[in-house]
Amino acid sequence: MSAMQPTEADPAHGLGLRSALNLRHWSVSAKLIALTAPLLLISVVAASWYFPGRQHAQFLDEQVTLTAKMILSQVRAEREYYATKVIPRLTRLNVKSKADTRKRSSASPLPSTVLRDIADMAAHAPSSYPVRLISPWPINKRHAIQDSFQEEGFRSFTPKTDGLFSRQDTVAGVTVMRFLAPDRAVAQSCVDCHNQHPDSPRHNFRLNDIMGAIEVSIPIEAPLQQARRDQWWLLWGGIGVGLLLTGLIAWGTKHTVIKPMRELKDRMQKIAQLRGEVNKTEGIPDYVDTAMAEEVRALWQQFGQMHETIATHQRHRTLELERQAETHRLLSHRLLELQHITQVLQQAVSEEEIYRILSHTLQQALHLRQIFILRLNASEDHLEIVYTSPKRHDLSTESYPVWDAPSRCPVIRSGREYRVQDIHRDLTCPSSLSNEGDGAYWCVPLVIGGRTIGVVHLVSDVKQPWTEESRQWIEALINVAAPMVGHLQHLERARRRALIDELTSTFNRRFLEEVLAKMVLPGERRKNQMLSLLMIDLDHFKLVNDTFGHQVGDIVLKTVATTLHRALKVSDTLARYGGEEFVAVLPQTDTGAALAVAERLRVEVEGLSLRKLAPAAPDHVTISVGVATYPTQAKTVQELIRLADEALYQAKSLGRNRVVGAPPQVSVGAEPGTERDEES
Repeated sequence: MSAMQPTEADPAHGLGLRSALNLRHWSVSAKLIALTAPLLLISVVAASWYFPGRQHAQFLDEQVTLTAKMILSQVRAEREYYATKVIPRLTRLNVKSKADTRKRSSASPLPSTVLRDIADMAAHAPSSYPVRLISPWPINKRHAIQDSFQEEGFRSFTPKTDGLFSRQDTVAGVTVMRFLAPDRAVAQSCVDCHNQHPDSPRHNFRLNDIMGAIEVSIPIEAPLQQARRDQWWLLWGGIGVGLLLTGLIAWGTKHTVIKPMRELKDRMQKIAQLRGEVNKTEGIPDYVDTAMAEEVRALWQQFGQMHETIATHQRHRTLELERQAETHRLLSHRLLELQHITQVLQQAVSEEEIYRILSHTLQQALHLRQIFILRLNASEDHLEIVYTSPKRHDLSTESYPVWDAPSRCPVIRSGREYRVQDIHRDLTCPSSLSNEGDGAYWCVPLVIGGRTIGVVHLVSDVKQPWTEESRQWIEALINVAAPMVGHLQHLERARRRALIDELTSTFNRRFLEEVLAKMVLPGERRKNQMLSLLMIDLDHFKLVNDTFGHQVGDIVLKTVATTLHRALKVSDTLARYGGEEFVAVLPQTDTGAALAVAERLRVEVEGLSLRKLAPAAPDHVTISVGVATYPTQAKTVQELIRLADEALYQAKSLGRNRVVGAPPQVSVGAEPGTERDEES
């Protein structure tokens, strides 16, 4: 007994039980049986129990109803014979009687007695069924309503009802089917009897009115028991068939699915043990090919195809990995090269240097016939060629249609590239100068801050030169160079803003000092260099500010500066020296020509009508000018400015509105001295 009952739990036994309860470890046939057997058994039980039982009940109901209808038809036929044959004869014999004449032995038979006699005979006949007359009226108290079936049946009758009211019931321990049919007045004697009776609830009965009911009771105990026995036989037979089908399913699944799948699993384990090295696949075993189902055969075929193509896929994957490695190597090389170029571009100090580095790099990456770099001017109404590689001195503004109309260039207009892979096949740009000859061209926009400022035009001698890799490289290179160009332009604009006087838009004193430092050179480097300097001051400007206000004074300063700038040559430099003082630097101008220019400036300012600009301004203003020349009168910048300032002081002391030159002093009135070339 101790050997049969271990005191400690067996871990292996518990593990086996848990494994058996785990659905993952079940075989295909076990899962299939577990899924299909309950459904199959339930379906067989339902089919063998419900449907035959329902058919038996329906058949029994039809047979019993038919029997009841036959009995009722026989009873009604006999009553009709009595009403149409017997009653008329009794009427002709003047026989009178009441409805309850059963109590009088000498009375002639009436409908109730005849019906009762017929019913009694039917009830006592062999293989017959009880038939009773039921009446709700107090005339026939012996046949009054006795139970709920009769009450419910009478409530269901209507004046036009001719059907049957039926219900299964138990009478004296026997299951019977009870039928109740309306009993209508078929003879005038019936109507007269009910109307004349003192206990009648109404006295207006007519022919065909319901006078009562006829009940027929048919025992059905024996047919019901037989139907139940048949149902049980069918149920057990269905369970047997279900178990047989379940066994067949299990056996078929084992031979058509489980064995072929186990063989397939063994083949797949062999492939897994090869660690990716795929050998030639073996064919399907004969017993497997014969036994397995079509779906499993298709799975084997797919496995074979997979086995055969793994090696090909491995080779392709190896080649793809090698190609990707080469692509990554080239990309790394490009990135390093782009980083180096970025560093070089960052060290550039001019736009031209950036364009030179960009063109050189593009020529090294692609074999290009020509590179043009075009840029919008400051007013954005002109497209200029700022760099060509190789140099092209044969191009003029008129030779490139988009130069004077930048909006006609699709790249400038849209900010997108324009690429032509084959000049003779692709749609070319009507504004391009590269539409002749063979090859291709590509226009890439120079974009700074979302604004297109220029175009890089690349021309190649071959067709289809722009690959996806080259396109990415070129766009990356240009996108690196464009911000550098913008940065230098910004620095140039900032430098110029730092050298421009904000009020008068002339150069400031700092710029003047830089210009003079470049022009006034030491003696050994002079090489016939000559220039004159005009020191210009507005007369009585403090009075203008005190009288008319500083806003009017600013208008006077700007107007005088604009007049002076307009009267000077392009090569001359005008700068605001401070307050109301201006300095004009006249390159390659001797003292006589400088005096003439100063006098012309004085006349131009004296002729201004300032009240046209501001009604509150003075009508006219005048200037005084001091002139000094390098190197005849001064050897340094400081000496040149000092002499010109002394000459200006002398002009003011002499009465203002005049021009005075540095010693040897020359006072100039209406007739100027030596004149110079007056180019505007």
